[in-house]
Amino acid sequence: MKRLKYRSRKYALIEYLYMGPVVLLLLLAGRCPAFGQTTGASATAVEAATPTPMVTHADSTNPPAAKPQAQRGTALTAFPASEVNKAFPRWLHSSGEYRIRPEEHTAYSFAPGNNDGFVLSRLRLNLEMTPTPWFDAFVQAQDSEPMGIAPAHITTSIKDVFDLRQAYVQFQKGEKGWIRFRVGRQELRYGQERLIGVSDWTNAPRVFDGFRLSLGTDKNHVDVFSASVVINNPVAFDNHAGGMNFHGMYGSFSSWVPKAHVEPFIFWKALPLVKSEEGITGNENLWTYGFRWTGKLPLNFDYTVETAKQTGNHSTDTIAAWAGYANLGYSIPNFPLQPRFLIQYDYASGDDNLKDGKVGTFDQLYPSNHDVFGLTDLFGWRNIVQKRVGVEVKPINHISVDVDFRDLYLADGNDSLYSSTGSVLVKTPNTGALHRDVGREPDLLANYDVRENITVGVGYGYLFAGRFLTENSPGNRASIIYTFARYKF
Repeated sequence: MKRLKYRSRKYALIEYLYMGPVVLLLLLAGRCPAFGQTTGASATAVEAATPTPMVTHADSTNPPAAKPQAQRGTALTAFPASEVNKAFPRWLHSSGEYRIRPEEHTAYSFAPGNNDGFVLSRLRLNLEMTPTPWFDAFVQAQDSEPMGIAPAHITTSIKDVFDLRQAYVQFQKGEKGWIRFRVGRQELRYGQERLIGVSDWTNAPRVFDGFRLSLGTDKNHVDVFSASVVINNPVAFDNHAGGMNFHGMYGSFSSWVPKAHVEPFIFWKALPLVKSEEGITGNENLWTYGFRWTGKLPLNFDYTVETAKQTGNHSTDTIAAWAGYANLGYSIPNFPLQPRFLIQYDYASGDDNLKDGKVGTFDQLYPSNHDVFGLTDLFGWRNIVQKRVGVEVKPINHISVDVDFRDLYLADGNDSLYSSTGSVLVKTPNTGALHRDVGREPDLLANYDVRENITVGVGYGYLFAGRFLTENSPGNRASIIYTFARYKF
């Protein structure tokens, strides 16, 4: 009660909004007849209006995305997309998605009283054309808006007024052909998106301009791409920096090792006008190579291992960095709540000397960092060590609950603490950090798939500041609480 006494009216309003999306969609799903009456025409529209992705997810628990199979009760027949599709020819389909997420954050920059509460709204409208089996065109517009947020907390990952998010054409040798070529503005997602992903949890996720060639089958294939990340502009048209500056090859092989997927990769990031540790301007050529290996073991165990090594040059400096993580899971499928236990260790190198002409800080490239180092989403995969334990349970069908605990440290006390975007979050003193413990974070999140196209959820994360934060920043404890609702139509 003492804490509530000092809350502003704004935060009280945000708390009421937390349950708004959840209650609204639950009422619609339970009371609106249209949710339970899907005609054959509208069901076909929902299935066909989802673009065929060109994605590599070789994890057996997260296979390549495909067009969802429409089921009874999954479409709102009165929704405009279904009605519009009835008037379109069979090769032209519209679809969309709306997500709303109220959030409350405490201790921005670990400063006491630097809190904020707001609502994030995101609308996507899609149009896909498939006139022949060998040609596909897809366009996606997106509007990302924050409501009630302090201006100082608005970033390009939060606000991006109505803009073109994706626009590409794809050529393929039939729906199951061994060759596909996609060119234009598109998503790039690989593995668990620790190095390349779209960061879809953000309100204005990442996309790339470029091309991608995929050779092989669903079980064994290789992607070759050349692209440049699109820079979000909240008030103007989004565009990329000049030239294609990110290139790579990513393989996915599920028949090499029994009950396992092996994913080797190599990436090259080429950037102009970077500065060395001595302040000399030059070019960067960063090479990242490694593999991801995931599979199942006897007695309901599963595992994932991913490691990446980096070499090259950063202006006149040489690059020598690496990162990796490993986790082990254990499931009890025929037990109440169907629990799955998890232990995990993460590491990303730091730089032990910032003036020796050698860059040792790992570059996380273009990841999806949500919930990688805690729900507070404060930290990136750079100069960090994480020890994690967790459990996932399923109380009833379509509901999952995750509880995690994380212990976080600096990998090297002479380097800084980095944010989820890869920038410096807390700078280490020139003499080095006295202590490397960043903090400990328990997290709780729950998701409910109300229907195949409706998901609601809630999450809470609380970071207890360690000695590194208390000695080198205001050192206050940081937290986040959110709810969300997502509706695909």
